[in-house]
Amino acid sequence: MKKSTRVSEYRSYSWIKEQLKNKGWNPANPNVESRGQVWEQNEAQSHPELAKGLGAQKPEFVARITDISFWVIEAKQSGEIGNAIDEAQMYADNINTGSTIVQARLATGVAGDDQSGYVIRTKYLNSSGQWEKVTADDQVYGELLTNREALRIIAADSANLSDIPLTVAEVVEIGKYINSKFHSAKVTKERRALIVASLLLALERDPSLSYRNSDSVFIADVNSRAREAFAYAGKEDLWDRLGVLPEGDGSDKIAVVLSEILIKLKFHDLLNTARSTDLLGSFFESFLRYGNTSKDLGIVLTPRHLCWLAAEAVGVTKYDVVYDPAVGTGGFLVAAFNRVTESATPMERDEFASNGVFGVEQSDHVAALAFVNMYFRGDGKHNLKIDSSLGLRLNLTDGYEKLSFKEGKTIQDDEFPAVTKVLMNPPFSLPDANEAEIFFVDAGLRQLVRNGLLFAVLPASVLYDSQYSAWREELLEQNTLLSVIALPTDLFYPVATETVGVVLRKGIQHGRQNSVLWIRLTDDGFKKKKGYRVERYGIGYKEFLSPVAAALRRWVQSGIETLETAGRLEFRPLEHAEWLPQAHLGTGILLDEDFEWQVRETYRQMLTQQLQVPFEAANDHSHDDVFGGER
Repeated sequence: MKKSTRVSEYRSYSWIKEQLKNKGWNPANPNVESRGQVWEQNEAQSHPELAKGLGAQKPEFVARITDISFWVIEAKQSGEIGNAIDEAQMYADNINTGSTIVQARLATGVAGDDQSGYVIRTKYLNSSGQWEKVTADDQVYGELLTNREALRIIAADSANLSDIPLTVAEVVEIGKYINSKFHSAKVTKERRALIVASLLLALERDPSLSYRNSDSVFIADVNSRAREAFAYAGKEDLWDRLGVLPEGDGSDKIAVVLSEILIKLKFHDLLNTARSTDLLGSFFESFLRYGNTSKDLGIVLTPRHLCWLAAEAVGVTKYDVVYDPAVGTGGFLVAAFNRVTESATPMERDEFASNGVFGVEQSDHVAALAFVNMYFRGDGKHNLKIDSSLGLRLNLTDGYEKLSFKEGKTIQDDEFPAVTKVLMNPPFSLPDANEAEIFFVDAGLRQLVRNGLLFAVLPASVLYDSQYSAWREELLEQNTLLSVIALPTDLFYPVATETVGVVLRKGIQHGRQNSVLWIRLTDDGFKKKKGYRVERYGIGYKEFLSPVAAALRRWVQSGIETLETAGRLEFRPLEHAEWLPQAHLGTGILLDEDFEWQVRETYRQMLTQQLQVPFEAANDHSHDDVFGGER
């Protein structure tokens, strides 16, 4: 190599380090500073797992994303971007081949100098073992990654930065920021998520919305644009009844706070996030987390990954009519809509949004959030009703093409069921005995067609307590029990609730020799952290839960049994009065792959302690244990 070439590459080093620092990385050597993230040249040899694959090779930079995920950066002179990315990818492949503990999932080539400028290209190694170009807005991404971007690419297993949704951890942090702003302005907890919803609606109607030095004008702008959305859906009365943002005296106290929150919403592109996930539900739960409001209402919002699992299990399609009799903020309906969107045409998607999703919610405030969720998905006009579902029926009437809600439980002669899938998480432990969880299950089943499917999240006590034994027996007289899933004990953390997922098929008596799919889901890919459950970086929940979702889907839809795992997933007849998986599953054994995983985890922990590098230390200054949970 010519001396001038090496000089050119050396000169780019300081520029790359400065760029990494500006992008939020700690450029210090991890061997010297525990929170450092960047090794230069031979410094990476001190990491025993990296050294296995690199041997005597010396990549320009290796950045630590997490304890097991790394990023290789290689520099070349101007015009040699192809060589730069090829070498970076080669070093990464060598690391991956040499170690079973760590992986280099990102490779970047940098070519250029201060005079001619720099060209940057990055590739990502996906879970299928293929290298993909990192893009944003359908264009090759030409910048060094921020620490957050690197983490999100790995967590989502996607090289397209534009398509990567916010993680639960990111939503939690944004929610905390917004919550603190509302707290300073003395906004009540019940109104906070509604105000965020109003801002998102206003932003959707006018992307240029901003604060322009007038408190009253800004509040009026937000109100008028949000009301337009409610008016479009024929729900002006709901908007007026809620009185989300009163105008007049005192508007100056909240206008500045709203402008700061609006900036946050724009910066994180939360309008786009709200179109793909139940963002408002996450905020609503966050804002009420430290109050008693959610407990008093019996509100335990369903985590979005469980909503996804339910929609996968029953196999929601564009031909279905999906109903949630306890809709909350709409998490299940959002998951159903998202599943249909994956394969439907725009016209089919709009048709499903208009005629394929229905829900009932008793609380005005919560129902308004569900309405906004459905509005972002193309509807919201007629499909959400504010009432108790226990005294309603949802059916087709002769001569009409669309389902409608009617008072009373009894189906009339000119009516017939049309709902094909029910997804629900009814309120738990309400003070009124007439609103017990079992009555919501009954209400859901009444709306279903014969052979329709119901997925319900219920307190485990409903399946073992003797006071519900007669109800369970009666249920089997007219329906088939397909599966029961024991959900993680901390699923609704910090609320201490042991829960199960139950799948039923309507209209066919359960045979005593019928197999039931019993599942014990002890790990869903999330960890506890500061009062919340968040994803473990590097593991997308869809990838993590896909084996369980596939087993459920094949059994529920086609009656096909998958390979059993003792103590975790088994097909057995209902043999006990208690419908708990724990009563039907055999004793689990430690499989070879489990043993290997345990060894790797232990070694990783020892390696981490040796290097004195806290898990995710660079972007997370808490003192979480390496494998989840708080110390």
